[in-house]
Amino acid sequence: MLFVGYYEGIGSQRGVAWRCADSLSLRKFLGVPLTEDTPDHSSLTRIRDRLPYEVHSGIFRFVLKLASEKGLLKGKAVGVDSTTLEADAAMKSIVRRDSGEDWEGYLTRLMKEEGVIEDGDEPTSEDPTRTSSE
Repeated sequence: MLFVGYYEGIGSQRGVAWRCADSLSLRKFLGVPLTEDTPDHSSLTRIRDRLPYEVHSGIFRFVLKLASEKGLLKGKAVGVDSTTLEADAAMKSIVRRDSGEDWEGYLTRLMKEEGVIEDGDEPTSEDPTRTSSE
């Protein structure tokens, strides 16, 4: 089921569980008869946490190898874009329910508490993205 989530681009285990329960073709692929329930999201968590990363990685490589041998994969290169972008529309409208702080106020308070900036100083645009090792 976790592979179904990966291949279909579903980021949450609840979403994966719902998709597998809702799809007749996925139920058949997974071997889950209509008379039985598919595993729920908490089962996926327990199963995932039970096996070490190396096992997941090995199984994933095995599945990719099978898919490649069957001609289901195309392409030769993988690229990762790690560009950090600010989502102004979302971040500027976030307000903490407990304190009423906006996003910038919350970050400023955290930076002061962690010693990134001194009390009375205003953070620069680079301060929120600095790592603790700098």
